[in-house]
Amino acid sequence: MSDSVPPAAPETQARPRIVQDFAQASQGAHDSAQLRTRLCEAARALGFHHFLLQGAGGQAWLADLPPGWTAVPAAHDAVLVTAAQSYAPFLWSDISRLITLSAGQRDFMDAAHANGVGAAVTVPIHRARGADAAGSYSDFAGCCSFIMKSGAPLPLSSLAAAHYVGAMAFDAAENLRRARSTSLRRGPQLTPRQRDCVVLVAQGKSDWEIGQLLGISDSTVHKHIEDAKRRFCVSTRIQLVVRSLFDARLSFDDVMKDA
Repeated sequence: MSDSVPPAAPETQARPRIVQDFAQASQGAHDSAQLRTRLCEAARALGFHHFLLQGAGGQAWLADLPPGWTAVPAAHDAVLVTAAQSYAPFLWSDISRLITLSAGQRDFMDAAHANGVGAAVTVPIHRARGADAAGSYSDFAGCCSFIMKSGAPLPLSSLAAAHYVGAMAFDAAENLRRARSTSLRRGPQLTPRQRDCVVLVAQGKSDWEIGQLLGISDSTVHKHIEDAKRRFCVSTRIQLVVRSLFDARLSFDDVMKDA
């Protein structure tokens, strides 16, 4: 979206609809790019110019920031450090009151203002867990900030809605990252018929022999094997067998028992 025209503050009755629409859109987002687009739309609809959704380590999960924004180590990110210690949303103008700024954190705030960042609000996200020895009941997960251009006032009447939107955006982003991590960890999967074919390929059978054993045509066998190769992003049958064994889609017992 272009930043040439500031977003207009929504009417009071429009904010619940913005939150509701974002709730539905965030739950239906298929990837981070789609979620970023929906968050951008919601932030602008609530009257904000920019946003930044960060994980606990400071990495930007979703962002729409001024061109001059520069990432810094987490320890120097005054917003992130404050969010880790806060349970309620806070204004950036209150950060120096909430924490004792280090030199690096003060430089971060000065650089943000120099790059056109004005008023902003941050929604901290904490996750509940069991009490530890120190009696803490939560872990800092990250935060979502809504930011104005320099000189533009915060849409104060949108702060409550921003709290909801920021929390829902974080949940959606976290779910997408978890799903992607699980998918990468699981790796590609074989259908039962593809697996049957790969086992017999590993035993040195031809397409015709596999077809006779499985009661299907050799052209169908070929299709199953080619589909399996595409799933594993390999170009030869040997590579397919190796990857299937490596990713535990079949075992050496499978290959050897009827060979």
